[in-house]
Amino acid sequence: MSAKKKLIARMATWTGVALGLAAVVGGTALVIDHNRYQRHLEANKVRQQQRVEEARAYLAGLAKRIASLPVDPTLASEIESHYFEQRAGGPVYVWALDTKGDFVFGVPQYAFNKLNAIYDREVTPRLKEGVLLDRQSFLLGLVDDADEIDNNADAEERARVGRDHWRVNRWEPGNAFVVSTPLKTSSGAALGSLYLKRRPANNDGYEPDDRLKLGMIAPAILATLSFIFLWILLPTWVYVDARERGVPRAPLFAFLTVLSSLVGLVVYLIARPEHGRTLTCPGCAREVNGGAFCPHCGRDLSRSLCPACRYPLLADWAYCPSCRTEIKPQAVGTPVPEAG
Repeated sequence: MSAKKKLIARMATWTGVALGLAAVVGGTALVIDHNRYQRHLEANKVRQQQRVEEARAYLAGLAKRIASLPVDPTLASEIESHYFEQRAGGPVYVWALDTKGDFVFGVPQYAFNKLNAIYDREVTPRLKEGVLLDRQSFLLGLVDDADEIDNNADAEERARVGRDHWRVNRWEPGNAFVVSTPLKTSSGAALGSLYLKRRPANNDGYEPDDRLKLGMIAPAILATLSFIFLWILLPTWVYVDARERGVPRAPLFAFLTVLSSLVGLVVYLIARPEHGRTLTCPGCAREVNGGAFCPHCGRDLSRSLCPACRYPLLADWAYCPSCRTEIKPQAVGTPVPEAG
């Protein structure tokens, strides 16, 4: 093997080692991160269940204190206070509808006042047109977006934006939930339904550890660079080997290997000549570099090379494979007396 091919092989070996090391480190970091993510999901499920149970208990306690409608203003004020207390961890919306589906009360009041005004003005008149949108669905879907809806939009603005200007691009997080409970009098007669919707603060997202991030990003960069370097070394080896073997279209095989990687290498290995341009001294059978004399035994090598292009020749060749020069039988294999 020539010095160039040995150098390429060494570089490919060390690059392969770097690629394997990057794969091991990156894969280990991915596994650890995946396990941490699964534990995070399990913890979120537990917290979510706790929130739901707390909401149900809170709503059941409120329902027991509502024995008639309208709701006692003192109780509404307490619910409003609870809303502001819980707002940092995610707003808690509470509202009630009577048995006819009419709005009774809602917290926070400003949000429900705005939504009910829009519903009465823009949706109720269209119910006769076949629009199927009850008040409960309207409130449930838009209570989170009350701050984004313009209740004072004039006719011109509504015409520009659209009749349903209150429709916003909503995204409902997976940790939002709704619970409800019936409202009854002390005698058990139905009064309506009480609803609670909670959308916890967006602090339940998973964030990988900084060390794990580094353990995934750095190996990914190293693996990418190693892969690119190997991709470059492969056609380089093909080109060097083709030149050493005297392949006429060495750049073409190298370019094919650049495009198709291993496929191009396989094609080249099939198509390349079996014997390369390596010259072996007929006297000592050791590899020589194509000079006029063997550096090992001093034998004259002038008749073992093509007289036109100096390509190494085998004894039984009639033509030079490099330049197609005809080789006279006596030009190759004729014993030459040793010097001295």
